[in-house]
Amino acid sequence: MSKQVHVMQVLHTLEIGGAEKLAYDISRKFKKGFDFSFFCLDGLGELADRIVSEGGNVYCFGRKGGWDFALIKKFAALCTEKEVDIIQAHQYTPYFYSVLASLFSKRRPRVIFTEHGRHQPDKVRWKRVIFNRIMLPFTHAITGVAQFSKDSLVRFEKIPASRIQVIYNGIDLKNFPARYNKTEKRKKIDIADEEQVIGIIARLDPIKDHKTLINAFALIRKNNEKSKLFIVGDGPERLNLEKQVNDLALTSSVIFMGVRSDVPDILMALDVFVLPSIMEAMSVTLLEAMSASLPVVATDVGGNREVVLNGKTGELVPVTDAERLAEAICAILSDSKKAQAMGKVGRQRVEMMFTFEKMLDNYEKLYREIL
Repeated sequence: MSKQVHVMQVLHTLEIGGAEKLAYDISRKFKKGFDFSFFCLDGLGELADRIVSEGGNVYCFGRKGGWDFALIKKFAALCTEKEVDIIQAHQYTPYFYSVLASLFSKRRPRVIFTEHGRHQPDKVRWKRVIFNRIMLPFTHAITGVAQFSKDSLVRFEKIPASRIQVIYNGIDLKNFPARYNKTEKRKKIDIADEEQVIGIIARLDPIKDHKTLINAFALIRKNNEKSKLFIVGDGPERLNLEKQVNDLALTSSVIFMGVRSDVPDILMALDVFVLPSIMEAMSVTLLEAMSASLPVVATDVGGNREVVLNGKTGELVPVTDAERLAEAICAILSDSKKAQAMGKVGRQRVEMMFTFEKMLDNYEKLYREIL
């Protein structure tokens, strides 16, 4: 291929989230020969500002309610004008619009549907199943970021398993040295030597269930006054969570850090990482925590089961169970040798299965196969 291959990443928005971060990271670090742009259905967001400031192209026409046929026409014309070769649609609604835009575009770009997490409760929607059968002949590849994602597409969307490839999310280990000075990392964010810090990095959204983590932390504080909870991220639940923290008299020990650009440094300063999500596909921050050689506690759902080796790299606990969550966190905080061993095995697991290089190689191979 002598010319640049133009890949357009299609998402709902470019607010900071797992799918959005994946698309952004791919565009920044992909090999030569590929050019990336972004199309947002519903709005822009913080990552859009970053992409534009770095010289990238982001397009958004603002989807209206219902089926927005005008948007499909504009999207199709954009694909023709910008000579798009491949559309990679992240999640279902962007996939639906991408297939139609491809069909109406004179360019007829190839379409990849990449599935991430799933809305809960998940169920078979027969109208969608019918549309899936119509769209499949015009879909050139389907990927899931976890086996969980693939299984969900087979079970609920009735897409044949043979059509779906699993490409795990990957982490750039250059941001997470195998050896680092933890004391220095802790000093940067004012963590005292004696403090034991629990951390979560996730959008403040009900699906992430920070509420259960805060309740678990209240139990931990009864017997461990050295413990602190760092909550990194922002979102619609912030005011509710701040009220919960205030009602539990935890304002001095729960720190809302907002959206941060120094996530690797924060992770390397923690003692344990927690992800109490009600549902999760392939969490990038969970992989990042393991890359930082941290023991992890996560809920026994979705792709978490594919990442965390229970009892070896961390602990898996039931959803919405504050007591079990608190017990698992306390077990790690009270045994530094166990915590260190879990962190070491977790790092090795990322090195073996979840590297950024492996993910990029898989996507490059896929892009070339469908052209």
